[in-house]
Amino acid sequence: MFEQSRRHLDEAGESYFQHMRFALTVAALAIGAGLGCLVHAIVPALCEKTCSRTVAMLQDLFRDRSALADVQRKGEGVLVFTGLMGAALVFVGGFSLAGGSSLPTLVVAVLLLALPLAYLLSDRELAGWEALGRS
Repeated sequence: MFEQSRRHLDEAGESYFQHMRFALTVAALAIGAGLGCLVHAIVPALCEKTCSRTVAMLQDLFRDRSALADVQRKGEGVLVFTGLMGAALVFVGGFSLAGGSSLPTLVVAVLLLALPLAYLLSDRELAGWEALGRS
């Protein structure tokens, strides 16, 4: 396994940590594209182009791995939203495991999930407000 990993890193022309950064960015953007689709499925006025823009960024990145920093900059909103949602879900899961379905656990879960939602609604491009003509 180590030799196969070493060969793969050599083929990619990246160190272990460069490759980790690339792969984690791809993962976070792919998850973000999926989250955008889920949000759009529930509220069609939101995230109208989030998935297609994010997939286009991923295609650019796969064509030119050296564009990683540019793609991370362009996809910053999606990456932040994905991180906030991931952190919220981890904490909600932890609270659920620790406290069951008590009212305080439910309140904490709602508050934790409100943070990524608030971020989504505050990011015009991510939310798709520009498509709605809002300023």
